[in-house]
Amino acid sequence: MPKLFYAFLTILALSLAACQSTQNNSAQSIPDTLEKSLLWELTGPGIKKPSYIFGTIHLIAEKDYFWTDKMDEHFAKTKRLVMEIDMSKMMATGMQMLQLAPMDEGKTLKDLLSEEDYELVKNYFEKETKSKEAKMVPFSMLANWKPMLLTSYVYVDMIDGDTKTYEMELMYKAQKAEMTFGGLETIQDQMDVFAKIPYEDQAEQLVEMIKETKKEQTGENEFDKMVDLYKKQDVDGLLNATTGDMDEMEGGQELLLDNRNKNWIPLILEMAKKEPVFFAVGAGHLGGKTGVIRLLMKEGYKLTPVK
Repeated sequence: MPKLFYAFLTILALSLAACQSTQNNSAQSIPDTLEKSLLWELTGPGIKKPSYIFGTIHLIAEKDYFWTDKMDEHFAKTKRLVMEIDMSKMMATGMQMLQLAPMDEGKTLKDLLSEEDYELVKNYFEKETKSKEAKMVPFSMLANWKPMLLTSYVYVDMIDGDTKTYEMELMYKAQKAEMTFGGLETIQDQMDVFAKIPYEDQAEQLVEMIKETKKEQTGENEFDKMVDLYKKQDVDGLLNATTGDMDEMEGGQELLLDNRNKNWIPLILEMAKKEPVFFAVGAGHLGGKTGVIRLLMKEGYKLTPVK
């Protein structure tokens, strides 16, 4: 068959795809406010069977953890679990994270904080933290780490009672169902993001989070407000609640959310076109004008909230 005919068929196929994308895009307008749902069905051009996008919260009190029969029903329709990082490679990821954890140029928290704030952080990790993982690492080592890594330990003290993580629960479900696993980025990708946010801004956020744990008894704990929005499945509200904190860091929202969301879109579509996938990412990535839900809608795909 002549090469010119092959070229014509290629152009025709691309044109049809563009028309289909435009038709789908016009069929679903971009809403100003998303319906309240943590689980969204993804359908559209090239997707033979629906995939699903679910918003997680990385750590939550066991009493607040919820997973409905409807969520379980749609999870069972998929063949692959894809999270921000491939959780089936946790051992290798953990080792790599330890290697990438230290700040560049030998900096430590002492270089970034006032003497008073440094003592606050030191006292917290040496005497106050309830995190078993944090207690296993001497503060002399933690003080060298990128401050944003330390904030994950602080969340434990904002939660009353035993905790659960959606990532681990979903991984157990996927293993039981003999699903395959995947990730939208690597630990190196995430560390590269941290490297772009000034260490001073990261350290300041760490101090503020530690101070926040001391408000627990007054009912002013910001994490409780986040959990309340999460249980209401308000993904737009969750993003709005975190925007202020990210704005305090130079390029915070763009680096932590916006750029990563944009990078994920072609990966999500590529995977969804191969097989039905259950995507599980932090709920803060779903809402907003540059959130995953609206970005996929702009690409001409249909996102339907699962009630």
